[in-house]
Amino acid sequence: GRSGQTQPLREAARRAGALLLHHDAEAGSALLPGLVGRADLVVFPVDCVSHDAALGVKRLCRQLAKPFCPLRSTGAASLLAALRATAQMAAE
Repeated sequence: GRSGQTQPLREAARRAGALLLHHDAEAGSALLPGLVGRADLVVFPVDCVSHDAALGVKRLCRQLAKPFCPLRSTGAASLLAALRATAQMAAE
C-alpha cells in the first residue's frame, strides 16, 4: 500500500489485536514470500496495486495456503473490516 499510511495502519491493527507486517513493492519482491509465510491473513488494497501485483500475491497465498482478503482501499476502515470479518469467520 501507500507507505505514508503504514504507521496509522499498524496502530489500527494493534488496537484490533493484530500485528501488521507491511511490504512495500518499491523494496522489491524478494521479501514477500517470507512475509506471506509468517502471515495469518494477507490483505492488499486494490486501489493502489497493479493487477499483476494482486495476481502475484494471490498466487503466492495459494501456494503457501494462506488466506487473503483484497481491500477496497488503503484506509484503516477497510483493514479493520477485513480483520473483523476474519475473526468472525474463525469464531464460527
